[in-house]
Formats: sequence, C-alpha cells, structure tokens
Amino acid sequence: MDSDKLQQIQAYARAIAALLYDETAPERLTTLEGIEGAVREHILEYVSPEIGHFLSRRQAGQPADVNEHSKAFSERSTSARTKRKPFKSKNVPN
Repeated sequence: MDSDKLQQIQAYARAIAALLYDETAPERLTTLEGIEGAVREHILEYVSPEIGHFLSRRQAGQPADVNEHSKAFSERSTSARTKRKPFKSKNVPN
C-alpha cells in the first residue's frame, strides 16, 4: 500500500475512534477488558457491516456509493456468539 493511502486509513481510523469513544460509557474505559470489549462491540456493530456492505457491492459490480442496506444488515443481532455453533474437530480426542 502506498504511503498516501496508509495516511488516509490512519486519519479515518482516528476519526472513527473519536466518534466511537464518544459513544462508549465512561465506566467501560477504566479497564483493559472493558476497552477491548467496547472496541470489539463497536467494530462488529458499526464498522465491519459498512466495510462488508461496500465490498459486497464492489464484488457484485454495483456502484460503491449506493447506500441501500440489505434486510440482514438492518436486523442487528444482540450477540454474534449466540448464533455460532461450537467447533469440534473429528480428529482430536475429547
């Protein structure tokens, strides 16, 4: 990646961090565990869907600036973990 693009990403990331910081309860910012959890939740809820939406539109050959959101995008899960099934390898004994 060229240095201009890297600088843009860093500037946008700092701007996103500032916005999400303002949306985080102050008591979550007192421990490393709280900070990590808040960051993870914000990334999963706000940042990743936007990046995924953009990339899926690009892959489908549609314009990147279209702001239509799919039904799946608009229906937020309360927890991503509740939808995951545990992984069990068949080759590893219990």
